[in-house]
Amino acid sequence: MNLKLVILKKSTDFDKVRFSRPFSGRFLRLRKTGSINQNFPRFGFIVPKKILSKVTDRNKVKRRLKSIVLKVLEELRPIDILLFPQRGSIKAK
Repeated sequence: MNLKLVILKKSTDFDKVRFSRPFSGRFLRLRKTGSINQNFPRFGFIVPKKILSKVTDRNKVKRRLKSIVLKVLEELRPIDILLFPQRGSIKAK
């Protein structure tokens, strides 16, 4: 099955996921919530200026995260996921 990456764009969608329980790692923090009315996972990427001040670095991290998500997209169930990169994520390989 060939799935397309669906991005969260509406603030109401972000708000539903934003207040769920966080899961943290060394380079990434994420929040997830189940979705009842859809058959595919959706993703949101939040990279604040406080973490990465240069816009080129923020965009680079978002591109890297999107490519990682595309590789595991078919294995995920229909949930909404917000990804928050941490400070060292731009230097991680």
